[in-house]
Amino acid sequence: MNLSKRLQLVASFVSDNSNIIDVGCDHAHLSIYLCNNLKNIKVTASDIREKPLQIASDNIKKYHLEDKIKTVLKDGINDLDESIDTVIISGMGGILISKIINNKKDLTNVKNLILSPNNDFPIVRKTLRKMGFKIIKEKLITENNITYLVILAKKGFDFSSLFFGKLRPDNLEVIYYYTSLLNNNISILKKIPKKYFKKRFKLIFENYKIKKFLNQEIGK
Repeated sequence: MNLSKRLQLVASFVSDNSNIIDVGCDHAHLSIYLCNNLKNIKVTASDIREKPLQIASDNIKKYHLEDKIKTVLKDGINDLDESIDTVIISGMGGILISKIINNKKDLTNVKNLILSPNNDFPIVRKTLRKMGFKIIKEKLITENNITYLVILAKKGFDFSSLFFGKLRPDNLEVIYYYTSLLNNNISILKKIPKKYFKKRFKLIFENYKIKKFLNQEIGK
């Protein structure tokens, strides 16, 4: 099973001996890859759509993984099996991902959240903090002109920046993303009339943070 660069990065955040729910599994490519490449993996491949889930089921049979992967027509993560310790939600908007995880009751037995939003990264970080999850590591990856953030979070608390998280400006993907965001903000500012002070101030302050972040001298 060949995965996209994004899904390969998501897979790299998963540990052996995990019992996983892959929310919005689509055609189960990630689920199949995990079972073929990691030790002692069990997966619940869930999707809200019947047609992709049927294709997922056919793919699972093709790779003879019916004993390791079960498919479930399901919306979100409510009523999780108590044995599931890892939730993967990838390739969705940050607001939607935040809505899916925004209930502590659903996450009672979950040890690991692996999330891959394609926008609104600060909202996801804020929701994780609210839910009592600490970000362990993050990486950015750009694919098909869309930048995704991949997060591994475990239960705990930290107060790292909601805007930058644990990203550091010594990585080319990080530099590319925040430079693009900075340039986009500058273009938007040129179009906003000066009377819209609050909108302009928000972007100006965001640009200040980005410039300061990108100009850090690593190691000092």
